[in-house]
Amino acid sequence: MPRRPLRLLHTADVHLDGDSYGTREERAAHRERGLQLFRRIVDRAVTDDVDLVLIAGDLFDHNRVTDETVAVVHAELRRLGRSVVILPGNHDALYPNAIYDRHDLTRDARHVHVIRRLDGEVVDLPGLEAMVWGRAMEEHEPAFSPLAGIPSRDRHRWCLAMGHGFFYEDHERPERSSPIFAGEIRDTGWDYLALGHQHVTMDVSQGAVTAYYAGAPIREGSDRRADGSLLRIDLSDAGGVRIRRLLLTP
Repeated sequence: MPRRPLRLLHTADVHLDGDSYGTREERAAHRERGLQLFRRIVDRAVTDDVDLVLIAGDLFDHNRVTDETVAVVHAELRRLGRSVVILPGNHDALYPNAIYDRHDLTRDARHVHVIRRLDGEVVDLPGLEAMVWGRAMEEHEPAFSPLAGIPSRDRHRWCLAMGHGFFYEDHERPERSSPIFAGEIRDTGWDYLALGHQHVTMDVSQGAVTAYYAGAPIREGSDRRADGSLLRIDLSDAGGVRIRRLLLTP
């Protein structure tokens, strides 16, 4: 029996509360631009009537994020009112007393899920006929493999995975931490892999597996790589996986 069609929004590397932007006033202005951008991401998810939002790491720029910023994010996630799965990245990793330990983004928001298991976990979304897998990061290091331990595909549900790290072709020797290899993507057999950490939109699909980096949604400051985008993905048994790149910043 065909699975119900699914529409999702994929973003990553929002880096809220980035603190490397000059003077105190410049940092405050950057913080406010980031929060406005996050509101626009939520607006777009609502306007496009997506079923699910995937945030593939580095929602926050560090684990010292202010309570005020977390309060805005929490309020926006509640306003979103539809399923969202958040994967910690290397900037908001699950260090001791991490931001996801100090703040419960799922409070009064049962539709919000945070990946917390260091060996990987599945978030079941039966109403969407979908499952989302991710592996939380404690330390950004060469030994950390973002896709290690991913389970076998369930052909009766949409199988969506999240990972945060650098992409490498199989013949390349990784020079950076948290490598994601082409063969690992291909061997999952899953429907869609939502990736983060590389700040430009990239299609790294392998074989029958569709995999993308969404790119960083904010484009300003010293990071000229960020291309100001996020992705909308439509999945159906009849139409396959369709990707649309959305630009949020000029």
